[in-house]
Amino acid sequence: MLHLLQPIWMTLAAGIAVPVFIHLWHRRPGKVLRISSIQLLSAASVRHARSWRVSDWWLLLLRCLLIILLALLLSQPVWRQPLTTRTVKGWVIAEQTAYPAFRTQIDSLLRQGFQLHTPDTGFARLHRPDDIPPDTAGVTYWQLLQALSLKVPADLPVYLFTGNRLARFSGPMPAVALTLHWQTMTPPDSVSNWNDYTYLADNDSLRIRQGRSTPSGTTFSVFDTLPGAANTITLQYTIYTDKYQEDARYLAAALKAVQQYTHRKINLLTVKQVSAIPASQDCLWWLSDSPLPAGINAGRTIRYAAGTPQSIAATIGGTNIRVFQRLPVEDTTGAAWPDSYGNPLLAKDQLYTHFNPAWNELPWSGELPEKLLELLYPAAADKQHDRRSIDTRQLVLPARAVAVKPVVIPQQETPLEKITWTALLLVFCAERYLSFKTKSANE
Repeated sequence: MLHLLQPIWMTLAAGIAVPVFIHLWHRRPGKVLRISSIQLLSAASVRHARSWRVSDWWLLLLRCLLIILLALLLSQPVWRQPLTTRTVKGWVIAEQTAYPAFRTQIDSLLRQGFQLHTPDTGFARLHRPDDIPPDTAGVTYWQLLQALSLKVPADLPVYLFTGNRLARFSGPMPAVALTLHWQTMTPPDSVSNWNDYTYLADNDSLRIRQGRSTPSGTTFSVFDTLPGAANTITLQYTIYTDKYQEDARYLAAALKAVQQYTHRKINLLTVKQVSAIPASQDCLWWLSDSPLPAGINAGRTIRYAAGTPQSIAATIGGTNIRVFQRLPVEDTTGAAWPDSYGNPLLAKDQLYTHFNPAWNELPWSGELPEKLLELLYPAAADKQHDRRSIDTRQLVLPARAVAVKPVVIPQQETPLEKITWTALLLVFCAERYLSFKTKSANE
């Protein structure tokens, strides 16, 4: 059955009135036959007759058809039919990097009548393996299977050929009602080396942390080298406090532990007066209830939030560190350090707790330097270098859910864009040929 994805464009079909109006307006003059008795009359006195009949019917029909086809093309026509095992033998979904490894099997399935589809949630139909798009890794394989279960009936055979990157198997494994045959392979680019961090160490050498990822795991190595011609700027960290002197000491000790671990070249300064704050710094810790003065130049400012403390009995998420007091959250932008209730202790660079034993157990915990390390030097979130593969013991097919009769039968869509373009071109060529022929005959 024919369907239009953008039916509003069919209103352009009303444009067929234009060629009809032109044909009616362009009336052909009637033929004048002169006889002997009026041949000497003045030509100006001759009144020409015009015919109201529509001439060149074929030319008019072709021009109307041209406008209708143009409107149809813009309406994105597709042919829909129920997707069942009687109309389609099965689907083949293959990634571009996996096709060479399974070429023989995939080609055999296509010769048997299976349809090739893209390895994304759109599942667009392809006509040959060379049309498989590059893998963008935009969705996980579990998300792909969930979307696939909504596209095909449970009894339709689906052959899935993919890589085995661990990053693509994140999230909960779904239970799907699919007749699934899934095969994986190790992609050819199975090793990746990259520079993760480069910074000036406290011994005036450049410290480089390099990453190496293989199917078996990801490792990092650190080595020092002499600095280049351009010296790296020393990081300036400033802690300001007016009445929370004890908090400042706990924070300074944790930052020094971070510096000793990373060997970064850091200048740490604790001040009690606003006037003593340097003109610029990379990070300013504002341990005060007073508002931040204007004109403070800092790459990043982390400050105590204002408000009335609330007593709670919670822990910092993923740890056993207890939290006794917290401040009400005003903005959850950039939420971090959630408590056991899911409320952030750090959001939008505002701390809703204090570095104090009366507020939490962070000052006495060895995890405080780790929390600061993650906050100041977060690990790269980009998974482009991750080459780890899933363990074969974990690579099992999802549980098969009980198939229920769908409310709406899945439909197979076949785009008619190419057919419409071809018809439009043929009609245009025929119209031009007939128009030129008619014009030549009238001259």
